[in-house]
Amino acid sequence: MDEDLLYQAIFKRKSVREIDPTPLDKVTLDRIISQSPSIKRILPSIRTELRIMTGKDVKGMFKVNAPHFLAIFSERKEGYLINAGFMLQQMDLYLSTNGLGSCWQGGPKPTKDAELVEGLEFVIMLAFGKPQERLHRESVSEFKRVPLSKITDISGRDELIEPARLAPSGMNNQPWYFSDGNGAIDAFYHKSLVADHMNQISVGIALNHVWLTARHLGKNADLTIDQRPSREGPRRYAYAASIRLS
Repeated sequence: MDEDLLYQAIFKRKSVREIDPTPLDKVTLDRIISQSPSIKRILPSIRTELRIMTGKDVKGMFKVNAPHFLAIFSERKEGYLINAGFMLQQMDLYLSTNGLGSCWQGGPKPTKDAELVEGLEFVIMLAFGKPQERLHRESVSEFKRVPLSKITDISGRDELIEPARLAPSGMNNQPWYFSDGNGAIDAFYHKSLVADHMNQISVGIALNHVWLTARHLGKNADLTIDQRPSREGPRRYAYAASIRLS
């Protein structure tokens, strides 16, 4: 998977909800799923699996009418939701760079008759297929996002954090915050009784954008989830993970 192409896609990707219901050919689907081994993980020790599902295997509120859904399954361990969001966002960007529309699906889930992955928990999925609307944004001005000052207290690193500001999130609520952690970038997510599950996935998505940007800038970027982070986050935020730059 070409990291630089994924980085470039950050600034033009959009959620595509109008998707051609015609199934993609087997060669295309095989090529998509073959990217799995090259996906970067925050926690490589957590067993995960990607699976392509059909529309009849998926149900739930706000389901996009698409021929295919890319689902991620994971072991249920500490950090697994953040890890899953980080991983699947790479596939979201990959689909965008290959002419396919995709949309995160926070509500839909596999049906009771769908083929699941033994020993792993379903986390979340992307709807995808050939777009029937404009695939890409024409400029960053089309993103509806909060100012950078609302998601970070780090100064002098706008180039690194701006791509996180553009990341997709559940209900577009941008539930993340980035702080300077003694040479690392510490990421936090907003704690919520209702949306905690999705907020952890969302901060993983934003972390992926920061990691891809650091790589694009030629930096070594090591991903960690520290038992004792260097500092506490803002009120009502919980620590997610760190990116150590060198």
